[in-house]
Amino acid sequence: MLQTTAIVGLQHNLGAAYYGLVHGLDTLRLQEWERYQLTLPRLRVLSQIRRCPGVTAAQLSQAMGITASSTSGLVAKLIDTGLVVRGQDPFDCRKIRLELTAAGEATAGGPLEFAAPFVDRLAATLGGELEAAIVALDRLSEAAIAVLAETELEAISLPLRNASR
Repeated sequence: MLQTTAIVGLQHNLGAAYYGLVHGLDTLRLQEWERYQLTLPRLRVLSQIRRCPGVTAAQLSQAMGITASSTSGLVAKLIDTGLVVRGQDPFDCRKIRLELTAAGEATAGGPLEFAAPFVDRLAATLGGELEAAIVALDRLSEAAIAVLAETELEAISLPLRNASR
């Protein structure tokens, strides 16, 4: 019983520490998104362009399941804010390819360049504990990715299990 209580306590502490870390970084990311007036649909477009650099508006529309008109409006706003640029297809000048700018890449989930001052201060605060903190965060990241992968597999297989009944 004591061991179970200790494990529950450690799990609670892990959850609290994880929430504190994610909340702190998410606050910075949310501030960056607000700076660019990003809505959820615009973030979805930005993420899709990041996953498929050089995508056309028609491909983007089809992949996201939205109308060409909606896609055009979302892309125009992202271009206006400097997060996306239009480029010519080298093989077909009628096709317009969409690419992220450096700001778009950072905002869409690339390295948190806008958080660099925060990370610098964090490293200074950790001092001699910095290396151990990095090792622990790397391990936490690996574990979280593994659990998310398992969760996605469960979510994918769940409808299949229900359909067979």
